[in-house]
Amino acid sequence: MKQKPRRRPKNLPPKISFWDSGQEPLLIAHRGGDGAGSDKENTLAAFKAAREAGYKYGETDVILSADGQVVAIHGAANLWDSLLRRRRSRNRLQKKSLEQLRKKHKVGGELIATLEELLISQRRMRFFIDPKTEHVVEPLYKLIKKLNAFDRVCVGSFNYQRVQRFRNLAGKRPVYTSFIIGRAFRLVNRNKHMLETGRLTRVDAVQLHHSLVSRPMLDLAHKQGLKALIWTCNSEIAIKNAVNCGADGIMSDRISLLKEVTKRN
Repeated sequence: MKQKPRRRPKNLPPKISFWDSGQEPLLIAHRGGDGAGSDKENTLAAFKAAREAGYKYGETDVILSADGQVVAIHGAANLWDSLLRRRRSRNRLQKKSLEQLRKKHKVGGELIATLEELLISQRRMRFFIDPKTEHVVEPLYKLIKKLNAFDRVCVGSFNYQRVQRFRNLAGKRPVYTSFIIGRAFRLVNRNKHMLETGRLTRVDAVQLHHSLVSRPMLDLAHKQGLKALIWTCNSEIAIKNAVNCGADGIMSDRISLLKEVTKRN
């Protein structure tokens, strides 16, 4: 006999969407922000400081260590910038175990964190996560499933196929995904062109580099039912422009500045 699907008990509050936060626009601590010091960005200390400053959203990149750990890393104006700028550097890092990575590299004296440590230590935060290699996509999905954290994460990438692969792993399970559009040094910005030609499907949002922000560009995203998130706004001018053009979310390393400027505007 076929079982009927279980209904959600009436006395429970409705499930909150990833996007429901009471903030408009969403304020996102890029790399956890500089609340613990600019040299400690993307560490547990950085995300803790962001949460204590009232931030509900953080952002990080992930790779896979040689021993199968999903590691939270991010290029920055420090050691990681040189290590993560190119694919070869990421692949070299993935050949090291978590212990080797922690032994050889520290960020502002802090240990490199795993994504699991980050999600558990900051249970009240939601995260935008960029899988930087193909190797980490499936382990990332399995970790999110293990922690039952699908309502707390939005997985996004510059690689459209990588986003779709994550969606395919989820099957019919509801997940949140985004597509990242950056500056392009080629004649044609392929990612931007995909948005302009309406070719984005099965994504909830686009993450636009602040240099691409204009009212027509954000209107275009909104007409396609996509939220427009702007990165990385580290100046008052960039933040104001994002707000005035109707951004749904703004990422910044400078978390005090972001709160101050958006409050004024």
